[in-house]
Amino acid sequence: MSSTYTVADYLFDRIAETGIDEIFGVPGDFNLSFLDNILNHEKLRWVGNNNELNAGYCADGYARLRGFAAMVTTFGVGELSAINATGGSYAENVPVLHIVGAPVRFSQENHLKVHHTLADGDYRHFYEMAKHVTCAQAWITPDNAATEIDRVIRTMLIESRPGYLVLSPDVAAAEIARPMGHIRDDIGELTAQNSLKAFEKAATEFLAGKKTTIVADRLIERYHAQEATDKLIASCDLPYATLPWSIGVVDNDSPRFVGAYWAAVSPERTRRAVEEAERLITIGALFTDTATAGFSAEINEADIVSIDPLSARVGHVEYGPIAMADAIEAVTRAIAAAQPVPQPLADIATPARPEPDQDAQLRQDDLWDLITTWLPSESILVADLGTSMFGLAGKPLPKGAGSMGQPVWASIGFALPASLGASLAEPDRRTVLVSGDGAAQLTVQEISTMLREKTNPLMLIINNAGYTVERAIHGPDALYNDIPQYNWPQVPIAMGGDESNTLVLRASTPAELKKALAKGWDTTDKLVMIEVMMDRDDVPTSLANFTATVAQGAKKNS
Repeated sequence: MSSTYTVADYLFDRIAETGIDEIFGVPGDFNLSFLDNILNHEKLRWVGNNNELNAGYCADGYARLRGFAAMVTTFGVGELSAINATGGSYAENVPVLHIVGAPVRFSQENHLKVHHTLADGDYRHFYEMAKHVTCAQAWITPDNAATEIDRVIRTMLIESRPGYLVLSPDVAAAEIARPMGHIRDDIGELTAQNSLKAFEKAATEFLAGKKTTIVADRLIERYHAQEATDKLIASCDLPYATLPWSIGVVDNDSPRFVGAYWAAVSPERTRRAVEEAERLITIGALFTDTATAGFSAEINEADIVSIDPLSARVGHVEYGPIAMADAIEAVTRAIAAAQPVPQPLADIATPARPEPDQDAQLRQDDLWDLITTWLPSESILVADLGTSMFGLAGKPLPKGAGSMGQPVWASIGFALPASLGASLAEPDRRTVLVSGDGAAQLTVQEISTMLREKTNPLMLIINNAGYTVERAIHGPDALYNDIPQYNWPQVPIAMGGDESNTLVLRASTPAELKKALAKGWDTTDKLVMIEVMMDRDDVPTSLANFTATVAQGAKKNS
């Protein structure tokens, strides 16, 4: 092994300083030489994936729990395969560093028509594409390596979004001085204190004596604001809600918790608590079309104190830069000073669903009641878009259980490799994956990596013969919503499974599902797949209400 300290050594030492242990990706001839640096690194481990898209999803799931992730692909063909995943990480504020192995500088400088390019001598096409889905980018040279690597990683840590580095093997092998200090040392104080004081003063005046409700969303996890949010909620007597897919980010057991706000689809008690309040305090909330059932929210932006990742807003006036945790602490002080009035809660009880016939055909509503009440507190639930995410929406989870999904980018197939990333990020917790058969078909190859890595997830594959969520939106009997039918019990076998490392079960009724979940959870030394047989056209009530609301809104606005 050479004693020369290289650009690649510098890069991977800086990555290790973020606190991660694994790097994901796919080898290619332009990155092979510096993949050796990962193999030889004492703090990092290479996890190869089946394809670059899966690597990106895997890194995304990892970063949501560890606060950072990195993946390596080759130039052109590899990076474009991964760019969908990078777009999702950007939309959902997940810091994944994408390192692209590029042709050597001689080829670039002489505009040679090299493979994995467009054969036009222009090597910048894909760099320009990456600018739209990353918060920082750099083309590494021996002269700029230290400065640019540090800049990109630090920007990612501040903004919690993906970064992009292009690294040629000859540059990777160039000699460089070892890094000074730690990668986090020069991040510095984000918050401008004069802006923070002005925001706190404005929020205090804005909230004084007003009927107020708090709405929290998942971004508090991305921006290190969980503790500050918990303290804010505990410090006051205001009611609080979450958005549909972030219900686990706050204490669900308090009588002040009014559930998941989903605009017109919300339970009436929740809707009134949010929409009839004179003031809202929103924390990391993204009011997207899916989170508001097609923008059906009756909320006035002028009535909101909005705490966002890098700024805060009172009505229409924005203050920044302010770190999210600092803004939350300022609002905590503002509430204590202003004494806003808790928005009165309507005395409306949600009727309990009748207990399902244990031996009847399992229905979507039964499925999600069973999963969320059974879910062990030490587990991480990962749900794919479709009936899975809609079924999960608004469901309270056991205290301590985590959850993960992709409601903003909404790319089906995300959950299976993301659950692998989650398993590797927190190996002491077990992932529970729920995916429809259509979504799982997109990224099913990564089951082989799960088996190789011995992550032993519990996987529920909903076999309902196609894209049921799309059938609910349009074309219930259309050919394009059909999919090829897999022999699901044989899929893990084809991926390298056998009796020693794989258990496959099937459930068609509530009783069978309960039994399968219990057996699957007790089987800790194997990958467990439960094929859940469901009617093709059955959808969660939440999805049916959502599509009806969106359709009504579209008709009204047409």
